[in-house]
Amino acid sequence: MENFLNAISDGVIITVVGMLVVFAFLTIMVFAMNITSSIVAYLNKKFPPKVIETAPAKKKTQTGEEEMVAVAIASILNLQRTGR
Repeated sequence: MENFLNAISDGVIITVVGMLVVFAFLTIMVFAMNITSSIVAYLNKKFPPKVIETAPAKKKTQTGEEEMVAVAIASILNLQRTGR
């Protein structure tokens, strides 16, 4: 029985130490991320990214053939719905 209790106490100690190590690592990681975020924000103010302006996309106009295909598809779908 004593051996069992020693094993349980060792398991609890290892669990607590492991959880404390993970908690410490996560805390350090949060602080490191906050510091990195502050550094990046400062650098973005100091050296702003270049904005590249592009021409707006031209609208594609439909040709007569594309309109005819659209009408044909619409009429086929209408015929299928009505059952004729």
